[in-house]
Amino acid sequence: MPVYVETSPLHRLVTVVARGKLTSDEVRGTAQELADARVRRFAKIVEVAGAYLDLEPQDIAHLAQILRGDPDKRGPIAFVVAPGRGEFARQFAELTAQEGPVDVFYKLQDARAWIASIQHPDRAASGGSAAQAAPSQEDRWSDPDRRGTMIRGRQRREFTTRGLLG
Repeated sequence: MPVYVETSPLHRLVTVVARGKLTSDEVRGTAQELADARVRRFAKIVEVAGAYLDLEPQDIAHLAQILRGDPDKRGPIAFVVAPGRGEFARQFAELTAQEGPVDVFYKLQDARAWIASIQHPDRAASGGSAAQAAPSQEDRWSDPDRRGTMIRGRQRREFTTRGLLG
């Protein structure tokens, strides 16, 4: 099934959305895509609530190793999982917790608020809520350099914001 990866340099955010049953090749391909894009320092929201991942602990360790290929310090990672699921996300979080902030959430809004509180601690400390620190719905579309990649098996399709609007 497909994996969608969107990178916003302006907001220093990568969003990964996966649906359906994913093969280990698709998961490794997505990890390699992130490593090649050199976005380790960006915050990441990995929404896998609608995905089924059947990965062994050694597969998860291999993913972590692929992502370590980028020498930058790792940015925060927020996994969004379905209640009663998300073993992959919890194992990845446990394995890599010393590399940077990582947490597991059941709601996308909670994941975004957590990321915003890390990216903009000054806004949260000044009495504004973490949710206010997150980009508004309109602001997310304002990054002219935003890029997306759809990965399905070994096939990839890339597009930019301009491609979506035109």
